[in-house]
Amino acid sequence: MTFKRKESFINDKRRISYLRSVYTRIYRGQSLLIEGTYGVGKTKFLELLNPKKLTTVWLESLDNKHEILASILQELNYEAKPSHWRTSEYLKKICNMSGFYIIIDETNDLDRRVWPYFKRIIDSGKPMVFAGLPNVRTFLASKHPDILSRLKVLRLYPIIVEDFIQKYKHLIMPEAIEQIYAATSGDMRKFEEICNDCIDEAKRLKYSIVDINLALTFLTNLPQDH
Repeated sequence: MTFKRKESFINDKRRISYLRSVYTRIYRGQSLLIEGTYGVGKTKFLELLNPKKLTTVWLESLDNKHEILASILQELNYEAKPSHWRTSEYLKKICNMSGFYIIIDETNDLDRRVWPYFKRIIDSGKPMVFAGLPNVRTFLASKHPDILSRLKVLRLYPIIVEDFIQKYKHLIMPEAIEQIYAATSGDMRKFEEICNDCIDEAKRLKYSIVDINLALTFLTNLPQDH
């Protein structure tokens, strides 16, 4: 199976394997839960998804069940307004449609009352890809084990430092990368933010590469929780 990777994608073997697994599940009409701690790169992973001949429906996790069902139809170019009275009608229409899959990031923010509706959608063969903190699986195991049993769970871990050394090898010295990585405790979002800040500062100072001393100037004022 082939897939298209964005230029910003880091060549991490685990993520490549996960991406293949996600595509396999989607094409089979099956669903998944991508879990990981803060800053591990869940949203970036979701942004890589681009299955052929399927429309992506990306939902807002903070919406209530009426808004979520209406949003699915709206993303598929159907006129639908959030309505308590049309919930059953919208759900049936969604379950009878095809040619799309659903993504929900920040699944931990979902209104708990929406999960039974998702179960119906999952059972109709519409792939759903959820992403959230590990407490999502804990919640499902406790309150909706029947739904959890329908999901393949993939846990994302921080990308190892060697991958970043390879990515930034012409811009940042390896020892500087190691210091930044250690100081940010594997938080991918903060790590890349500091790397980019260092690169910008090196350009401003007309340095050919970010060295350890330049990196340390950014790490000195880093908050202690990182």
